[in-house]
Amino acid sequence: MPWNILENLWKRSVNPDHFSSEKKDNYTWNNEIKTLFRLGISMEDTLQFLYTQKPDFEDFKSWVNGRKKDIATEIEDLTENVLTEEDLQFWKKNGYVVVKNAISKEDCEATQKAIWEYLQMDPDKKETWYVRHEDQKGLMLNFSDHETLNKNRFSPIIKKAYEQLYKTNNIYKTIDKVSFNPPENNQFTFLGSPIHWDTSLKQPLTFGLQGLLYLTDCGPDDGAFHCVPGFHNQINQWLDDLGPDENPREKAVETLRPKPVAGNAGDFIIWNNALPHCATANKGKTPRMVQYLTYLPNDYNTSGEWL
Repeated sequence: MPWNILENLWKRSVNPDHFSSEKKDNYTWNNEIKTLFRLGISMEDTLQFLYTQKPDFEDFKSWVNGRKKDIATEIEDLTENVLTEEDLQFWKKNGYVVVKNAISKEDCEATQKAIWEYLQMDPDKKETWYVRHEDQKGLMLNFSDHETLNKNRFSPIIKKAYEQLYKTNNIYKTIDKVSFNPPENNQFTFLGSPIHWDTSLKQPLTFGLQGLLYLTDCGPDDGAFHCVPGFHNQINQWLDDLGPDENPREKAVETLRPKPVAGNAGDFIIWNNALPHCATANKGKTPRMVQYLTYLPNDYNTSGEWL
C-alpha cells in the first residue's frame, strides 16, 4: 500500500497549512488520484471524508482499508479489437464513437435498480423522482461504490476500446459517479450545465478521453449526450482566432451548436476531451441514467494552468 502518497493527501486536507511553507513538488496530485482509483476509491468520496471528519492518519488508513476493493482482480484482456476500421475513421472525423452493447441489458437494469434504491425513489411513482437526495448536485449523483457500478467498470469491451484509441494498454480506470436526469415538467426544469469542456484550454491541449455508459435507452430528446462533432480538428485554430478579451468558454455557449448522440441501454460513448459537450433537458417520459467511466494513460498529467 503506497501510504506515503496517501499521507500527503491526508496532511494537505486536514491541515492545509502543512504545505504552506513546503515546495509542492513534494507530492503529485496525479499519483494521489491514480493510487485511489487503483484501490477502487473515488477522490470525491475521499475528500468528503477528510474535510468533514478531519481524521487522524490511523483513522484515515482504516477508512481506506475498509473501502478498497480487491486490487488483485484484473479486467479480462481482449485480444480482438472492439472498434472496427470504420469506427476508427468515424472517430478521426468526429472525435467520438459509440461502442454498442458494451454491457448487457441485465447489468443495465441491475444498475438502474441500485440507483433507484440509493435515491430512495420509486420508478412507478413519478412524484418521487423530484424529491432531491442530499448527494445530488445538478444532474450528478455522488454514487460510485456499488457492486453493479464496479462490475460495469470491469467491462473488457470498454477497456479494449480505450486501449485502441489511446494506442496503448498502459491505462487505468477512474472511479466516477452517475447521473440522474428526470423529465422536465411544470415544476422541474433542467439542472445541467451548458456546453463546456472538462479540461484546460491552455495550448497545447492535453489529449485525453472521456466516456459515459447509457443505462437507459436515450433518444435525441431524452436528455441525450450532445457534442460538437469534429471540433477537435479545429479547436486550436478556433482558440487562436479569439479576440484578446474573449472567454473561450463563454464564446462556446454563445456560438457552438452541439448535436445529440442517441443510444440504447448498454451503449458506451467515448469522446475526445477537446470536444465541447453537454447533457440536455429530458423531454421524454422516464429518467435518463448514465454512468461515467473513463480510462486515462498511466502518464496522464492533470496538473497545469487552467484556462
